[in-house]
Amino acid sequence: MTQRFYSVLVTLLVCTLLFSACTGKSPKATFYSLEVLPVSSPPTLLSREIAIAVGPVTIPAELDRKQIVTRDTHSRVRLAEFHRWAGPLQDSITAVLTAELAALLGTDRVAPRNRKDLFPFTHQVVFNINRFDGRLSGDVLLDVTWSIKKTGISEPLIVRRSEIHEPVANPDYAKVVAAQSRALSKISSKIAAAIKELVQ
Repeated sequence: MTQRFYSVLVTLLVCTLLFSACTGKSPKATFYSLEVLPVSSPPTLLSREIAIAVGPVTIPAELDRKQIVTRDTHSRVRLAEFHRWAGPLQDSITAVLTAELAALLGTDRVAPRNRKDLFPFTHQVVFNINRFDGRLSGDVLLDVTWSIKKTGISEPLIVRRSEIHEPVANPDYAKVVAAQSRALSKISSKIAAAIKELVQ
């Protein structure tokens, strides 16, 4: 009888613990994606003979993760466990650059470099990010080295390094991502202007 009582008691305790684990409130992750911003001025139509490959896009190892990365100090990073990217950051940056360059150049002949099945590329944009993070109470820094090459020629036509700072409106991860989107929009404008100069 005593043994049966203890067995029932243990079963009740286990069920109680399992129920508590299932109904306990734990923080839910919020997912974010970079935004393609609208073109503020009418685009210059690029010749149909020009087709742009975007990539490769490389990012630092500390950014190649699901969590959004911010900085406490110049050398110390913070990983936001419950604020995450909806997909791989590298792919998201490539998609945004592709969409914004197409809009700025007034052409649909811009695609990620792995989509060579769409049309033959004449030029390629290579995008190497050195830093792309920020502070919740500060600004976002996009430090990137980018180049433009002609397809089939290893020597770049131009190589440039750009640093873009964008203020974070409020200490909030949505505002950090919004600032990162604005930074990408600005670098897209610089690249589009360089492409126009090269192909005119």
